[in-house]
Amino acid sequence: MNAPGGSLAAARESSLSATQESSLPAARLIAAAQAQDGYLGKKSNAQLDDPKANAGGKYNKFARDLDAQGDFYNGKKNGFDWCDVFVDWCFVTTFGRDIAQKLLCQPDRSCGAGTGYSLNYYKAKGRFFTAPQPGDQIFFGDAKSTWHTGIVTEVKGGCVYTIEGNAGSPSAVRSCKYPVGSAKIKGYGRPDWSLVPAGSEEEEDNMTEEQVRRIVREEYANIEAERAALPASAWAEGELAAAVAAGVTDGKRPQSYATRQEVALMVGRKP
Repeated sequence: MNAPGGSLAAARESSLSATQESSLPAARLIAAAQAQDGYLGKKSNAQLDDPKANAGGKYNKFARDLDAQGDFYNGKKNGFDWCDVFVDWCFVTTFGRDIAQKLLCQPDRSCGAGTGYSLNYYKAKGRFFTAPQPGDQIFFGDAKSTWHTGIVTEVKGGCVYTIEGNAGSPSAVRSCKYPVGSAKIKGYGRPDWSLVPAGSEEEEDNMTEEQVRRIVREEYANIEAERAALPASAWAEGELAAAVAAGVTDGKRPQSYATRQEVALMVGRKP
């Protein structure tokens, strides 16, 4: 399904403020999902951890990680449609496998990589709804089939906002927006957030604003450090080498973000 596409710091700040109707577990899930915004599906089973490299296919790190657990799904899922795999990965990454499977209403060796199966798992547990809330798993389709899914990040102004894997062209993690009454929305699987152990939620409830801000800063610093350590993507190596030779840039931290002042300096150095 095609649809339009930050950092974990920005995601966590927006989640804590913009998802007031959801529980803290839902906000944690949304932050984990939004941290992957912009990740591109891969044309082969290589460079899976590089968000932009080897783009143009359906291989991805999300399926790789869940496949590695051996019995999470009923078979290997890497290289196939991965919208539902992305949702499941976000739950497992946020809450751990045992709690994630309970929230997703899925057993071991599930068929949950398929959107229709996932929808029915929620229905079987009485957890399928027609009105959205942040943290819900949204399902798209028609009366005959279910073809796509994602995570609800926000509901406002008559629209439902989502983060979705395997969305658009090229296949990617993208932020999307739809009218709440869109005919292609089949409904929403709603995790039972009471299944999340209370200890971590109480700890977060008692955090001061400064503690939250410190976590955001630490997460942002960690992400920046990870990006700074990444080599240049293959598609950019030639242009980067030419820019270094021309004195436009030193070639360091090729995948880090540039500030406006850094961009201004590079433009000023351009021959």
